[in-house]
Amino acid sequence: MKKVINSLFVLFLVACQTGRVAGSHYTEEEIATLQLDDTQIITPETSQTKHLNLNPFLGEEKEFDFGSILKTVRLVPLETTNKSLLDNIRKIITTDEYIYILDEYKEGSIVMFTKDGKFVKRFSHGQGPGELQRLYDIDYDFQKNELVAYQHSFFLFFDKQGNYLRREKLPLGFYNLAVTPKGYVMKALTEQGDMQMGDKQNYRLLFTEKNFKLNSVALPEHKKIRAFSAYTYLHKVGDMLKITSDISDTIYQYNYKNNKLSAEFVLDYDKKLPRKYIYSDTFDVFNKAAFYNDYYYCMGDYLETYNQNAFFVRNEFKNYEGIVYRDKKTGNMIGGNIPVSYKGMAFIALPKATFGNEFVSFFKPFPKYYNAFKDYPILSDADKEKAKHFKDDDNPVLVYFTLKEF
Repeated sequence: MKKVINSLFVLFLVACQTGRVAGSHYTEEEIATLQLDDTQIITPETSQTKHLNLNPFLGEEKEFDFGSILKTVRLVPLETTNKSLLDNIRKIITTDEYIYILDEYKEGSIVMFTKDGKFVKRFSHGQGPGELQRLYDIDYDFQKNELVAYQHSFFLFFDKQGNYLRREKLPLGFYNLAVTPKGYVMKALTEQGDMQMGDKQNYRLLFTEKNFKLNSVALPEHKKIRAFSAYTYLHKVGDMLKITSDISDTIYQYNYKNNKLSAEFVLDYDKKLPRKYIYSDTFDVFNKAAFYNDYYYCMGDYLETYNQNAFFVRNEFKNYEGIVYRDKKTGNMIGGNIPVSYKGMAFIALPKATFGNEFVSFFKPFPKYYNAFKDYPILSDADKEKAKHFKDDDNPVLVYFTLKEF
């Protein structure tokens, strides 16, 4: 007992000397920037929510002809050098001039290419100014033309050419970020231990100004989720931000201009994975439920262009990974299981990002892909020529595609 008391006394002394609040990684001054007393709780609006029936598209036998809805396709092979070799791709950000890739090298790395795929640089790792360490997420500030990288507990800012500008410490932790003209939206992890947040610590969405004043929070989650997670839950579409959640069938829309959150879509389908399996002491409970039962679920993946929405549904028991596209103009939907085939470029049917009105997918190039490309009518001669030179050890090829109205 005496040892415990002595240990607590030492911790108290350390907290006093460093200015940190007990139980927190931050000082009182840093926490004060959040202005938690003024933080509002946002309740999502549901009066205009659209319910979408996905049942017609589910099941391993429900294959669809992806090639029939392709309108345009363009290939961007990413230059392969010793420094540019990519690990698993987590995120793709495209601007009018550059492509920024967040991959899993050293638990999170940034690789930069020109819009045509020419290698520019790989951001360095370390503890020096502008170096990466424990990188969680990146986003692009289109108003300031700055790349923002989040690594606990700091934002690193780079200009569009990848030159380091500055670092700012954050008085909170989270998983994903999205930059808006007014501030930042952050997807937090439940029960992550941000004691300084007080009664706001169990909210999954955090909305701050550029000075990190916490304007509002939304979507409380009082139980820790132990299940598969998506790489990102925040998706920018023009002036709007679309938000998903862990193993959830709701897609939210956030308008930064009026600080309003609304539930835009709810995905309806049979054989849903019961949510009780995602709240447990171990991941194994979810794993067994997903792999040994005929359950469908949405992990949190979602994409949207100016013309279409893309919804992703999984079924581990059936080894099913499907996609449903929705045309915004007509409201029609098309989709299903993706066949293992070169026909109709089915291997690009599951996009990972968007750029304006284009979906962005990627594939690992192989020489045999040329046979799939050479007679494809909507592929340019220049892109067919690129496919002639594919090698097995090349970097992935990005594919930017649009869809017809359907």
